Amino acid sequence: MHNLSFLYAGAFWAVICFVGYAVYSPIIQVLSIRLFKTLPPALNKTAIRLIISTFVASLIMALLAPLIINLFFKSFENYWQSIPMSFLSCLFIGGVIAGVSAVKSIVLKQNKQIKHNVEVLANEAKKVEEIKSQPMSELINELPIEKRGRLLYLQMDDHYLKVLTEKGAHMILMRFKDALAKVEHYDGFQTHRSWWVAKDAVVETKKEGRKLILVMENGTEVPVSQTYLAETKASLGLK
Repeated sequence: MHNLSFLYAGAFWAVICFVGYAVYSPIIQVLSIRLFKTLPPALNKTAIRLIISTFVASLIMALLAPLIINLFFKSFENYWQSIPMSFLSCLFIGGVIAGVSAVKSIVLKQNKQIKHNVEVLANEAKKVEEIKSQPMSELINELPIEKRGRLLYLQMDDHYLKVLTEKGAHMILMRFKDALAKVEHYDGFQTHRSWWVAKDAVVETKKEGRKLILVMENGTEVPVSQTYLAETKASLGLK
């Protein structure tokens, strides 16, 4: 190559690299997917799929490389005799490049997963801090972790208290009077002898005859009794 001009040598390597990429990239991707679907479980490993795909791609590249070399240099007389050495060269070079690319992909995928996990943990930590800062945290702490979130309403059902948050509902064995004491500093109000709602969770009001109904953000309709009608209207700014 040192006897050739820079442009001529550059053109040769550009063609080799371009053809190599055009051969290896699609073959390894497509064949790896097909092997994933067809190989028996014992052999269906990423490394094995990569080795088989690289072997096939190298075989095809070995048939093309001598043609490219001869096109530039007229360096051989018997095409088929050059195939074995061409295959070994392609297998070595292609294997190294494919291996490096695979490691790079794994590292990038792991970094992306780590970044995602960090973001998830940060969001969860933020939610935990928000829950801790809420004045009804004593009641929220009665719930399973997966149900802890912004409070929507409380409903008394016999001896059990239904607590609904943005994460879902949970039943607690608790007196309604005790539950109200735990949310007395929270921005909400009682609408009925067995209902309490968070003010910011009320999205609509409607009337059924002379009865006032509150519609919550999850679609639940909460009745307002005459006893708590004035307080409810004052809380919501209704006339």
